[in-house]
Amino acid sequence: MSHGTSDWAFRQRSGGFTLIETLIAAALFSVVITGVYVLYTTMQSTLSRGALKTDLQQNARVGLDRMVQEIRMAGYDPSGAIPLVTLLPKAAIRAASSTCLSFVSYNPSPPEKSAQITYDLNETTLRRKEEPWVVASLAFSGGNGAQPQAESVNALTFTYYDANNAVLTPVSWTSKHRCPPKADQPEQAIVQLDYYQMDQIRRVAITLRTSDSRSAISTEYFTLTSDVRLRNK
Repeated sequence: MSHGTSDWAFRQRSGGFTLIETLIAAALFSVVITGVYVLYTTMQSTLSRGALKTDLQQNARVGLDRMVQEIRMAGYDPSGAIPLVTLLPKAAIRAASSTCLSFVSYNPSPPEKSAQITYDLNETTLRRKEEPWVVASLAFSGGNGAQPQAESVNALTFTYYDANNAVLTPVSWTSKHRCPPKADQPEQAIVQLDYYQMDQIRRVAITLRTSDSRSAISTEYFTLTSDVRLRNK
């Protein structure tokens, strides 16, 4: 009697899994799948964050490198434009504020020619504007307008120093002066270095910060700084 019962139980067991076994297997499978998913999403997030940081660093370096090279050469005036330009100031530094810098440099494409170059920040775009020297009008004019140099820039700061390494702080004054200088502007209160201060500039510190975010990634920031001594002042 007991032998028959054992055979019947064996046949029942060999026919499949019990409900409890199925539930245990499902629970274990869920744990494994959850672990795999968490690992996958973590790796994806790490890769995306790394790519974002790389983009921000590259963007900042591209924007800063050219700016540093050109500011270093401020005052190099192969066309002799500085003493002839009609619109003041007749100086290597044409305008300077904490977020905008305009200066006389040159276009190295033959033949070398003086130009007024301006860097500023428009929303999140670092812009560069080049206005060539036009001897017929004794002015810097023309060019292709302000061109983007770097995107995702959320901060641009210029700090100016004199020959004694003292900081030259922009002041509030009423003037027709702009950055860059423009003719026929109305007088208004501006916060920039005045003409005397601009003439004292010997060193410029630049801080450029880029930032961006992507889906499921918090905002990342990257800051670059550089210190430029003017060779021609």
